[in-house]
Amino acid sequence: MMGHSNEYDLKRSTTVIQKHFDNGYAVQGRVLWLPAKEDLPERAVRRAHGKGAIEEGIYNHPVVVVSRPAEDSDVIHFHLITSLQGRRLDQLYNKPNEFHASRRSWYLPVFPTPDHPDAISKKTKKRFPTLVLANQETLRWDSYVNLRHVYKIEMALLRSYTNPEMPNAESFRFERESTIRMLAKGKSLTLYEPGPQYVSPSLKRSASDPIPGTKRHVSRMHEVVHKSEPLRPFPERIVTITAMVIPAPAQVDFRMEVICTDRIAGPPPKVPPDGDKVPVLPSVDRFVEPLGRFYGNVQTVALVAQQRLGSLARSTVTFKLPPTQIWRDAKGLTAVIIASI
Repeated sequence: MMGHSNEYDLKRSTTVIQKHFDNGYAVQGRVLWLPAKEDLPERAVRRAHGKGAIEEGIYNHPVVVVSRPAEDSDVIHFHLITSLQGRRLDQLYNKPNEFHASRRSWYLPVFPTPDHPDAISKKTKKRFPTLVLANQETLRWDSYVNLRHVYKIEMALLRSYTNPEMPNAESFRFERESTIRMLAKGKSLTLYEPGPQYVSPSLKRSASDPIPGTKRHVSRMHEVVHKSEPLRPFPERIVTITAMVIPAPAQVDFRMEVICTDRIAGPPPKVPPDGDKVPVLPSVDRFVEPLGRFYGNVQTVALVAQQRLGSLARSTVTFKLPPTQIWRDAKGLTAVIIASI
C-alpha cells in the first residue's frame, strides 16, 4: 500500500541535502531520512515487528524513530512518514465501509496537515491525534505517520532530515506529548511496544549526583523543589508556589467538635445557608406545649385529690422562696399527690 506514496521521490530528491547526524540525537520521536534504495545495501531495511515483504515505496522518505534498543543501540526502529502523493487521507480512503475505516486508522496527521477525518469528537480526537513537531518546526509537505508498519535499519545508514524552508532548524523531532501518543496508538494498533532504550553517554549521570540547578527541601508531608537562580525565568511564579507549600497540619486540627448531649431531644437545628449566622434554635412552641400538657395533668390530679381529701383544712400560706426551691417543692408535692391516689 506504500507504492503510491512517492511524493518525496518526485519533489524532495533534488532539494534534500543528506548528511550524517549526531548519534546522540537518534532518540524516540526524532525525524530522520531514509535514503533511496539504490543508496543502501541489499536488505538494509527489515521488519522490526510482524511479517511481510518490504514495500518499494518506503525509500527516499522521512521516518520517525520509535525505538533505539538498549541491547542493540546501533539499530533504529522506525515508522514511515508519507505525504500520500499530496492527497489527503479522506481523499484516498473516502468510502464509508469497514475496509477504508481500517486503512484510515493506520495514519496520524502531522501538523499543519488537516486533522484526521475520523477525529470528529472529543473522544475520537484522542484516538486520532494530530502530531506536532517541537520548536514550531514543520515538514516540507502535509504528511502522515504510518503506524501500521515498524521497520528497522542500521543507524549509520540513515541521514538527517532537512527542510529547505527552515534552513536554521538543526534537527526535527516531535513534541514529547505527541511522541507518547504516537507510541500508544502504535501499540494499540500493532501490539508493538519498545523495550528499554539506549541512553547516550552524554546523558548518563550517576544516581548519586545532584540534579544540576536544583535544591531539595523536604517537609513532613510535602517535597518542595527550589530552582537555582540561573534557572528562574519567572521568579515571581516560583516564589508564589514556594509560599503555598506548607507543612501538613497536625491531625488534631481535623477533629470533630464535641457534641453536647444534654440538649432537648429532637432533630438537630438547621444550619443557615450562608453558614455565618448562629444556628436556628428550636421553636419556643416545642417547650411550651409539652409543659402545658404536664401542668394540665398536674391540675387534674390535684382536683381529684382535693375531692377525696375534702375534710382537710385549707389555708393559704405565702412563702418567699427562690424560684428553684419552689420548683423542687412543687415536684415533691406532685409526687406525694400521685402516691396518695
